[in-house]
Amino acid sequence: MLLALGGCGGADDATSGDAHVGDATADAPMDDGTDAATDADTSAADDGGLPLALAPAHLDALVRGITAENARLERAVRELEAADSDTETLAALTGLDTESLDGLGAAASGLDARGYGFLRDALYEHLNHVDTRDALQAHYRDIDTTGLDEATAAEARRVAAEVLAATPDPYAGLDPALADALRQRLAELTALRDAHVRLLMKAAEG
Repeated sequence: MLLALGGCGGADDATSGDAHVGDATADAPMDDGTDAATDADTSAADDGGLPLALAPAHLDALVRGITAENARLERAVRELEAADSDTETLAALTGLDTESLDGLGAAASGLDARGYGFLRDALYEHLNHVDTRDALQAHYRDIDTTGLDEATAAEARRVAAEVLAATPDPYAGLDPALADALRQRLAELTALRDAHVRLLMKAAEG
């Protein structure tokens, strides 16, 4: 039984669909949805199948959806750990395919199923870019040149400066309101993403 691992592990996976993080010129097409979707202005795609754009109004909806997915995955992991037979293992894995998890998340979020999955992946793509930027900065910002001769140390500092200067800003080009919302909620969103990926991996191991 296939688990919903796609779109979670890195930026390459997340960009395989039409989702993207909204920029200063991109609107997030909405429609009139159910009461649960009011806060997010619901549907993230129009009837023409245009690319989806993440917007600040989607974040609360995505938090609800990912939280629901994580709760379902946590239950599955507990059931897998307690399973004593193949039948119990298969029962624990039921409902962990991509379509089922996306549907569960969409129902909790108030977004339509297609829009929810794409917007979640767009959010994860952005978080992956932030992770990459942070890792590069942590590695190159304060390089240790202890024991190096001055010429070698100078070259190391030059290379580090070039890498840092070339590291893309994951917030560059975003709509200012979206960039501000993502910065303010970075820790919360990253924790949810990390838990989601970890639980998917644990369930897959089962």
